[in-house]
Amino acid sequence: MIDLHAHLLPGLDDGARSWEEAAEMAQTAAESGIEMAAATCHANLPGRVTAGLAREYRSRLEKLKDLLKEYRIPLELMEGMEIMDGPDLIRKLKREELLTINHSRYVLVETRLDAPAWQIYRMLDHLLEAEYLPILAHPERYRCVQRIPAHIREWEDMGAVLQIDKGSVFGRFGEAAMDTAGYMLSRGLAHLAASDAHRADMRTMRLTPLRDLLASRYGSECPELLLRENPGRVLSGEPILRF
Repeated sequence: MIDLHAHLLPGLDDGARSWEEAAEMAQTAAESGIEMAAATCHANLPGRVTAGLAREYRSRLEKLKDLLKEYRIPLELMEGMEIMDGPDLIRKLKREELLTINHSRYVLVETRLDAPAWQIYRMLDHLLEAEYLPILAHPERYRCVQRIPAHIREWEDMGAVLQIDKGSVFGRFGEAAMDTAGYMLSRGLAHLAASDAHRADMRTMRLTPLRDLLASRYGSECPELLLRENPGRVLSGEPILRF
């Protein structure tokens, strides 16, 4: 499996709190069958300076890669950030102050959970106009989608890639997020599934339960597409497959 959304790097956001915890998260990932992961940190949050962030990110990514080699943890790491909508988003991407997934045109983006729908439409439109391929992180958790799920179909029609969180499927972000994730999965509107892991002891990188649940409810092709085929296409910069 491939996990394209995991907060593995310590010292950059609210993810791993130490190098030891990062290694433990990676060990959990490998044991659950994850072969590759994008170490996505939160970027350009309000009040955060992005100048120099990419350099610091890459330094920490290389340190974690070396640590995994030392501990013989068979997890291949790719670069990427979870990027918050905000001013000068396109300019910062072009200047590589903010990083795409594995140097591709795919960009993992998010907004505030209570953001109005028009803000998400605008963000996606700006990215697509600039020839980036937006991956919208956990749309099932946005309030506007929970109220009007039809937004999802329109964002897919625009060309957005839609990524659901493991925790949403299991109800860990509330009933509304779980129901919306089910809505997306039952209609083929989810293109990627990821751990969105933050810790070694909670919101972990263990994807086996998600793989098994998706297979039992939606057929074996569902986890194959969401956890292997489409993430692999993102890493290689190829078009994803849609249901």
